[in-house]
Amino acid sequence: MKNYRLRAIGMLIAIACASCGDWLYLIALNLKVYEQADHAAAAVAILYMIKPAAGLLMNSWAGSIIDRLDNRKLMILLYGIRIAGITGMIMAASLWQIYVLVFIVAAAGAIFEPASLPYITGLIHKRHWKRFNSYRAIADGSGFVLGPAAAGILVGAGSVEVALGANILLLLAAVSICIALPSVKVSLEERAEKGWLKVWRKDWYLVTAFSKKFVMLTLLLLLFSCITVMTAAVDSMEVAFSAEAIGLSESAYGLLVSIAGIGFISGSVLLTIVSHHFRSIQLLSYGGAGGALGYILFAYSQSFLPASVGVFILSGALAFANAGYMTYMQEHIPIEQMGRMMSMYQSIEAILIIVMTAVLAVINQLTDVAAAVQIGCLIMLSLAVVLILISKSASVRGEA
Repeated sequence: MKNYRLRAIGMLIAIACASCGDWLYLIALNLKVYEQADHAAAAVAILYMIKPAAGLLMNSWAGSIIDRLDNRKLMILLYGIRIAGITGMIMAASLWQIYVLVFIVAAAGAIFEPASLPYITGLIHKRHWKRFNSYRAIADGSGFVLGPAAAGILVGAGSVEVALGANILLLLAAVSICIALPSVKVSLEERAEKGWLKVWRKDWYLVTAFSKKFVMLTLLLLLFSCITVMTAAVDSMEVAFSAEAIGLSESAYGLLVSIAGIGFISGSVLLTIVSHHFRSIQLLSYGGAGGALGYILFAYSQSFLPASVGVFILSGALAFANAGYMTYMQEHIPIEQMGRMMSMYQSIEAILIIVMTAVLAVINQLTDVAAAVQIGCLIMLSLAVVLILISKSASVRGEA
């Protein structure tokens, strides 16, 4: 039991290191590109197009590999690719080199998430899934709070390259823990067909057949994915909304981001205390609804105080929702198919993120940023209400 606890703690530490590193990477990379492009905002905007594009390209087929390989070894390889890519960015002399490396790192990250969930599902005992995901929310939240703060200190005291170097050290710590952890025995599916195209078509058929068989499960997961899509689309306009609609200064916006981090940590800590009182579907649906209400409060704020209350609520609620989502998938999707299911759902999610971000951008051009954000948040709230209704229906029918 002692070794089991050490493995769980080690996995949480690795997640916290990677989360903190991700924030260091995001902020340092934005600054590096901004400086290298002679302060051209369009050059930074391209970075936000690369990640969903890489996710769309990789997730449509990556699940076919994930479910047929040792997930732990694949995670170690992906960590290595990310470390090599970020090392290359430090030495890159031109923008196009940085963009290519960003795409490679984003592609590795897109595969990593659906590869890590089956591994964690096998590593952690079933009765501990919900509790582990509660503590995982704290690990993710620590990166949310510490990453930006560390980036500001390292960039201010040193340089962007120093911040990227710190990210490499954090990823090295995470991969070292991953190397020390055991492989998880999962009944890997043999590749009987010749050629990846046939395998890929078979896997898409498997996901489609599973989705048709378990319609309620599919609806719940897709609805939550749609809420996630809307949060991403609204977040893409957050800076402009804070400045133009609320009139926040850069320092006030920085404080708002810090409050969001504190909200996420607070929600995560509360989650570890009360999670055993709720089923995963309740965490998923009520967390999604709470997050939507927080976004609504933020979208209709005209001053700092209500906006800060809104981001605190939405961040805390999303800690519940994310933990519920992961636990719900672990409870209902077979571990030997989890990589394919998660990858292919995420490819649909990537398409929707690109579409909805573009739609809100068009609304912004036709009206103003406040209207675009408010419309996005109202859509999110509508989806959350439908999610609660379907989750209650699933509970009554015994499908949740």
